[in-house]
Amino acid sequence: MRGMGIRCVLEFWCSPNPCEHEGRCIQSWNDFLCICNNTGYKGEVCHNSVYRESCEAYRLNGKYWSGNYTIDPDLSGPLRPFTVYCKMKLNRSWTIIDHNRIDSTKVTGSTVDRPYIGDVRYVNASWDEVTALANTSLYCEQWIDFSCYKSRLLNTPHGRPYTYWIGRHNESHEYWGGSFPESGKCGCTINKTCTDPKFWCNCDADYRQWYSDKGYLSFRDHLPVRRIVIGDTNRTGSEAHFSVGPLRCYGDRSIWNTIAITKPTYLTFPTFKPGPSADITFHFRTYRTYGVFLENSDDHLRNFIRIELNSTTSVIFVFMVGDGIRNVTLHTPRALNDNEWHYVEAEINVKMARLKVDFYPPAIHKFPGQTHITMQFTQPLLVGAANHTLRPFLGCLRGLRLNGAPVDLEGKVDERNGVRRNCTGACLNASIPCRNGGQCIDGYASYSCDCNNTAFDGYYCHLDIGAFFEVGSWLRYDIRTEPIPDDAWWANFWIEPHWHNFTLGYNTTTDDIEFSFSTHKTPAVLLYVSSFHKDYIAVLLKKDGTLSLRYRLGLITHKFQLTNRNLADGFPHFVNITRHNYTVWTQVDYMEPWVERLTLGEIPRFDSPKSIFLGRVMEVGDIDYDIQRHNSPGLEGCISGVRYNIFAPLKAYFRPNVTDPPVTTQGYVVESNCGAFPPVLGYIPWEDDPWFTDL
Repeated sequence: MRGMGIRCVLEFWCSPNPCEHEGRCIQSWNDFLCICNNTGYKGEVCHNSVYRESCEAYRLNGKYWSGNYTIDPDLSGPLRPFTVYCKMKLNRSWTIIDHNRIDSTKVTGSTVDRPYIGDVRYVNASWDEVTALANTSLYCEQWIDFSCYKSRLLNTPHGRPYTYWIGRHNESHEYWGGSFPESGKCGCTINKTCTDPKFWCNCDADYRQWYSDKGYLSFRDHLPVRRIVIGDTNRTGSEAHFSVGPLRCYGDRSIWNTIAITKPTYLTFPTFKPGPSADITFHFRTYRTYGVFLENSDDHLRNFIRIELNSTTSVIFVFMVGDGIRNVTLHTPRALNDNEWHYVEAEINVKMARLKVDFYPPAIHKFPGQTHITMQFTQPLLVGAANHTLRPFLGCLRGLRLNGAPVDLEGKVDERNGVRRNCTGACLNASIPCRNGGQCIDGYASYSCDCNNTAFDGYYCHLDIGAFFEVGSWLRYDIRTEPIPDDAWWANFWIEPHWHNFTLGYNTTTDDIEFSFSTHKTPAVLLYVSSFHKDYIAVLLKKDGTLSLRYRLGLITHKFQLTNRNLADGFPHFVNITRHNYTVWTQVDYMEPWVERLTLGEIPRFDSPKSIFLGRVMEVGDIDYDIQRHNSPGLEGCISGVRYNIFAPLKAYFRPNVTDPPVTTQGYVVESNCGAFPPVLGYIPWEDDPWFTDL
């Protein structure tokens, strides 16, 4: 009799390893377990990062203290987490990454054909990881310094560069810190401080004396610095030293990448190719009872995933990835169509599918042990509706990520098809509106105020930023350091005023000035805006305490009397001046606005604004006699909330958002709100206002 036995078959669950990010796989007879310890990831297959994507994400989640943080810019993606220094501020967080070239490096014996190559190796992070950080940041900067002794730098103005740097895309860049991208110049040319004006860099003068060219590189798409190439230190006595500062970035573009969909439509993106695991995260806000957030499928809908708002209180994650149509549904006790922001996180892997909404417990669908999933999609990813525009979503979407990779929603903005940038909601019914021209920005179930283009600070742009000027003190804010070239002048001659024209300092047909002040002393030049030509704007406090405006556009100087009473009474007074083409509106305190007209026939443009002076005019060149009479000894008093177009000199000085603000001061200028004008709702005649009477 032939013997009979039992045949045992052991499934090799851990070959290949189903655990991601170097997780360790342990198997039993019918299952496996992923050990994620010390990987920086978590979950059933070590798919999800345990860290935030940026310093900004930590700040928004309540981490307000500076220190070392571990970030993961691509979250569940292939890049590993790394440690950076987060410098937390009230309204932003700086990410700082050190490297091996911060200390000065000496270079000798290099030529153009055999140059010295200094690689920059960043601490705790690979090149791809540092690049990912810069790519998702709003702003980045990096200091670069080249000191020379008979060693040329860019070989300006028209020679072949001896030294250059290599940035993000492995491309060489032939401009230096403090200058504009691809200008072929150094910062001294922009500031007009070069040792020899015939050259565009100090070192290009090739003197037997130590000089340096240095400044910030701030074009984010070129950063970080990867390599420095130096090629002119082989001559007798020739020597160079270079150093590169840490990479400094702030902001996170992926967090606030927001659109509003106002018409039934969908956006198409490249096909999602997730591999064995997928996670999808985003925020939404809507007033509708249903709508498909996104869908991706193959050609025959035999393989697909879809996330949709199924009712006012339920979100559903539907998928067909190998064994029929399945779904995970999460029901919430509160309505989701309340026009507030809600967070959605969907995940699927070989062990389970999970759906999470806001802070509610997740809904989970576990798979049998023998499950194999296939996510091989061929159609474009659809956002905002299912195929053929079924069940379209109307509302706002923000911060969409697929397997940690941000999806550029704002890149699909199309007003004609009902896709708008940003989202409105809380801002329309703000409990306390943003003041002083602050821009309202919707946040998660709340809003914030962007005060960047105002002269104010604080959560609602309500905090006045002012200064006390001791007699003889002054402050200068440089709008531009060189005049507008002729080609740019004519190219922008007929362009209507726009904020980016103000930023560039182009000739403008519109001026907007506001500030407040208080003083007992006269006379004084309260504010003076100079130009590279003879145009200027001046607000004068005359000897009798009355206020006067001087406006020079072209050949004629216009004089306007703003008040007939003494304002040198120690009380704060508010001044607003607005010009559009030939019409000038002025208002002081709560008096009725005055309307003045400029002489017809002139070109109504303020030609190439140069600098803003507060307290006293210290301009190089000729100054009108009328200005000189009021310029000495200078303002002794307070001035606050100063803004000319989008330029706020006091805010730039006391609340700088760049490392080297274009502000120069002399004398005793100290922050104070002694000139702040008290906000009052509604119209109050000046004779009835106790702030502005002699009582």
